[in-house]
Amino acid sequence: MSEPERMSLLQLMAGVLALAIFLVDALTPLDIAIAVLYVAVMLIAVTAWPRRGTLVVMAGCMLLTVAAYVISYGFAIVGGSFARMLVSIVAIAVTTFLALKGQAATSRLLLREEALSRAQAQLTHVTRVTMLGELAASIAHEVNQPLAAINANGEACLRWIDRPQPELQEVRASVVGMLEDATRASEVIRRVRVLSRKSEPSYAPLAINAIVAESATLVQRELARHDVRLTQRLTNGLPLVHADRVQLQQVIINLMMNGMQAMEDIPAPQRELVLETSLIGDDRVAVTVLDCGHGIAPAHRDKLFDPFFSTKAEGMGMGLPICRSIIESHGGRIKVIDGVDHGAALQFSLPSI
Repeated sequence: MSEPERMSLLQLMAGVLALAIFLVDALTPLDIAIAVLYVAVMLIAVTAWPRRGTLVVMAGCMLLTVAAYVISYGFAIVGGSFARMLVSIVAIAVTTFLALKGQAATSRLLLREEALSRAQAQLTHVTRVTMLGELAASIAHEVNQPLAAINANGEACLRWIDRPQPELQEVRASVVGMLEDATRASEVIRRVRVLSRKSEPSYAPLAINAIVAESATLVQRELARHDVRLTQRLTNGLPLVHADRVQLQQVIINLMMNGMQAMEDIPAPQRELVLETSLIGDDRVAVTVLDCGHGIAPAHRDKLFDPFFSTKAEGMGMGLPICRSIIESHGGRIKVIDGVDHGAALQFSLPSI
């Protein structure tokens, strides 16, 4: 039923009900305030007519109340009946006033749920624009590392080829490294494109130790370049987590790269990066990355995961915020671990399945 048809039906119902009340009030000897039932007509009228039409209906109901009294008693004032007529008129007036007031309040609320809808639409637009900026920074930050590795491997490959006796094994190793880094860069771009399309990540049951081992393999050349020794302390028998493989690798690699960079001015023999996996409580699997650098300044701890905050001159301040976004989207938490003797320790934990 269309809106005009619904309004016409309500108006017809109000008219029929008003006529029925008038006939009963005027033609039956019932000694009760029949006219009070006009309040039902007014409740229908406030829905079926605008304000002016409702006031016209109110006046009509009052006139019908008076007309029914005159038909029954003439112009004489008959004690109880006259009082019931007055009570009915007051009831009609009060009901109309309250109904119109409620209608006005409802209209104001509707104008507000519409204003809220417009504000939400604007906020969504602003959020999308902000996301575009974050995605651009994410691409620049995440792809820069494999591209730099590809460049370094390419230069090494040329040097091995240019030797009087080319070192084909080293050339092969450099080319393999370039292919691995190219694949890693393409996976990052693919994931960013997935996020931009609002597609769901590829969640699957994963063994966290396998993800850590794969991530460690991907940064072997960076470990060698920074002259960092990697120690893995992986707890056996950990439950699986429901997660996206590439996104978790991004987080672990990011934390490892930060740890390597934090030890650049530490003597080479002391540069150790530790990867730990553990079980927190009965249902959370944790990964901890520890370095032997100078640690995190107390003034920086609360800002560490803020977008665009960086302690490095060339840093973009997007790595850790991206890590936090990924981990929280998996229902997990990421934080700085207290009580480390030296260096810094960052840990993220995920619910097990």
